[in-house]
Amino acid sequence: MTKTEIYSDFLTTEGYRPSLDKDGDLTFKHERINFILFANEKDEEFFKLMIPFFWPIESEEERERAARVMHRLNAEYKAAKFYPIDGDVCVCVECFFETPEHFKKVFGRCIDLLAAAMREFRQHMREETPSKPPLAEA
Repeated sequence: MTKTEIYSDFLTTEGYRPSLDKDGDLTFKHERINFILFANEKDEEFFKLMIPFFWPIESEEERERAARVMHRLNAEYKAAKFYPIDGDVCVCVECFFETPEHFKKVFGRCIDLLAAAMREFRQHMREETPSKPPLAEA
């Protein structure tokens, strides 16, 4: 069985409706949040789950604010990693498992982690206006 099949079967069993994107990765929604589960068939041990493109960066000032917030949250959250792609912010969790099936034990925790991290990023971006000083380093 391929990783794509393992992931797709699991998601379907858990009540999600996964679909394959043009890159062969699985997309699905959880509580109205879009997720991508990357099915890298060349690296069986690698697992990556992402909330893509949830905060568009619309100006240089906003890019700087987003970078500060991403930096802070990357240091605070276990396993979550924020980064910009094509002028938008994404957050993902990446890890390695002995076999592709082992992701099942932490899948719910990964979903919850990413959703919480995304919400916190959005909150910080809404609270931090250009007139406020940068976030203090933790």
